[in-house]
Amino acid sequence: MNPSYKNPPLTSSQKCWGVIITIVLAIFYSCCPPFEPVYPTHAIRDEYDFIVVGGGTAGSVIAHRLAEKGNVSILVIEAGRHDYDSSIRIPIASQSLLDSDKNLVWNYKTSPQKYSSKGFVNNQMSLPLGKVLGGSSSVGDMVYGRGNPQDYQSWGATWSWDSLLPYFLKSEKNIDIDSSSYHNNKGEIPVSVGDDECVLSSAFTSAAQEMGYKLVDYTSREQLGVSNLLFTVKDGERWSTARAYLEPAVNRRYKVHLATSSIASKILFSGKRAVQVVVNQDGLNIPVRAKKEIILTGGAIETPKLLMLSGIGPAEELSKHRITPIVTLPVGKNLKDPLKFWMRYTVNGSASTITKDRVTSAKSFLEYYFHKTGFWSQSLQSQSTLFANTKNPTSKQPNVNINMLRAVSLPNQAEILGIKYELEEQFNAGLYDSNTDGVTFVPTLLHPTSSGEVKLRSTGIHDPPLIDSNYLSSDEDVDTFLSAIRLVQLLVKQPSLSPIIKDHIALPSNPHPTDSDEFWKHAIRNFAFTTGQPSGTCAIGQVVTEDLSVRGVEGVRIVDSSVFPQTLSTDSTGALIGIAEKAADLIKKKHYNN
Repeated sequence: MNPSYKNPPLTSSQKCWGVIITIVLAIFYSCCPPFEPVYPTHAIRDEYDFIVVGGGTAGSVIAHRLAEKGNVSILVIEAGRHDYDSSIRIPIASQSLLDSDKNLVWNYKTSPQKYSSKGFVNNQMSLPLGKVLGGSSSVGDMVYGRGNPQDYQSWGATWSWDSLLPYFLKSEKNIDIDSSSYHNNKGEIPVSVGDDECVLSSAFTSAAQEMGYKLVDYTSREQLGVSNLLFTVKDGERWSTARAYLEPAVNRRYKVHLATSSIASKILFSGKRAVQVVVNQDGLNIPVRAKKEIILTGGAIETPKLLMLSGIGPAEELSKHRITPIVTLPVGKNLKDPLKFWMRYTVNGSASTITKDRVTSAKSFLEYYFHKTGFWSQSLQSQSTLFANTKNPTSKQPNVNINMLRAVSLPNQAEILGIKYELEEQFNAGLYDSNTDGVTFVPTLLHPTSSGEVKLRSTGIHDPPLIDSNYLSSDEDVDTFLSAIRLVQLLVKQPSLSPIIKDHIALPSNPHPTDSDEFWKHAIRNFAFTTGQPSGTCAIGQVVTEDLSVRGVEGVRIVDSSVFPQTLSTDSTGALIGIAEKAADLIKKKHYNN
C-alpha cells in the first residue's frame, strides 16, 4: 500500500537557502556560460569523399577514424544542434536532458499500443532519443557495455564477440582499471567505475552474492553475475563520442565539415549507385555528391525513414506513398526495443541517496564547481548491476538485468514518461518534493520476443515516422518481466539489503490483489517503459550484408543499432562504439586497401 506523503511548509531557513542557491547559480552561469566546443564552421561543398548521415554515437566514431587518412573530405549531417549545453557534461543532469524543452532529443511517440503503455497518455510510449552531436551518448545514462558473446552469434563471423574485442579495447580509455585482456587505458572514450563509496551499491553487491551470484566483469566473456558498472565519465564529467571523437576530427586540418540542424532528406541514385544526399538546411535543399560512400548512422528510427524516402523499403510501403522503388527490402521491420520497469522503495536514512535538497544544496554546487566531485559528479545509477537468466539456469546469456537508481523519484518523471494526467499525482506521490530517501530497482527485459515496425507517416521530411513497437504482444515477455520482479523481491530480502529497505511504493491504479502475479502483470502492461535503445530495423542478413552495405545497391552503408539482428544484453553504447570502430576499418580497407 502506498505510504501517504505531505509536503511540509518551508521554514525560514529553507527559504533563505533557496535565495542563496538561486544567487549562486546565477553567478555560476554568468561566469561559466554553457560550454561551447570549438567546431569550425564551413559552407557545404558540392562534393565530399564520404557523407556521414548522423553525428551521433557511431557517426562521431566513423568521422574520426576516416579523418585519419591523409587526403580525405568528410561531411557529417546532424539533425540536432551542437553539444554546447553545459548540462550535457554534468552526470547528475542526465534525466533532465530528456525533457523536450531542452531540444536535445527526438520527441518520438509510438502509435497507441494494444498490449502495453496503458498508463500512458493515449497508450503511447515516449521515445526520447538523442538529437544532438554525440546522439544518445550525449543524453543517455552513460553506462558502458559490450553485450554477451551469444548476442552476436546471428551476426556472422565478421561480428563475433571475439572479433569485436580488439575494437572494444581500441576505443576504451579506462581511468580506473589497468590494461588487461578485457580493458585498455589508452583509447578514445573515457570509461570509469562509479562511486565506490556508495553504501547502497555495496549492499546490492553483497545481497546478490548472498543469493549465489558470482562477482564478475560484465564487459568480459562471462557476464552472468553481479558486477561494477562502468560509465563514460572522467573527472566528474560525461564524455560523449562527440567530445572524444568528433571534436578532434573536426579540428584535424579541416577534413571534417559539420552541417548541424540539417536533415538528410533523400539519397539520390544513378541506377543502383548512390551518388548524392539532399541536405535540407534552413529550408533549402542542397544536393551533395559522395565520391566514395554514404554512411548512415541515424539510428533505428531515422535510418529506415531515410531509406524508404529514398526508394529502399517494403514494396507495399513505397507504393502507398508513391515512391519510385530502387530496391525492395524489409526496411523498418523487426523493430526491437527492450523495456524496463521501476520498483520504488523507501529506505532507512542514507546520505548516499539522491534527494532534491542534497542535489540543490550549496554544498553540492560548490563541490562540483571547484572539485568536480559530490552529487553532481555522479550518475543516478548505483555502481552495481546484476545480470541473470531467470528461465534457463544453464544459459550463459542473461535474459534480465537489475540496476538500482539511488533515488526514489526524479523531477518531471511523469511528464517525461508521458503518464496519464489523472495518474500523475499518484505516480509522483509527492516523493521528489518531500525529499524521500529511497531507491528504485530497475528490472530490464533484455531480449523481447515481441517485435514491431517503423513506417512512413508521409513523404514530408519533418514528419516523424509511424512507430509501432508492439510492446509485450508476446506473453512470454510479460512472464520474463514477472520473473525479474520476483528476483528483485528476493534481492531486497537478503541480509545485506533488508536492514536498509523499508516500504515498497506501489504504482497507481491496480485492481488486483497486492503482490499477486496478476497485480504485477497489470503493472507491467501499464507502466513498463523503453530503455531508449531500439534496434533491428535494417538488420544484418535482411537489409544489409555482413559488411553493413545495403543490399541491392552500391555506395550506401549503415553503421548504427538498426543493423542489430537481435538486442544486446546490455546498454548498447560501448558495443556501438566498437562496431563503428570496426566498420571504419572495413571502409578504409575497401577504399584505401589498408
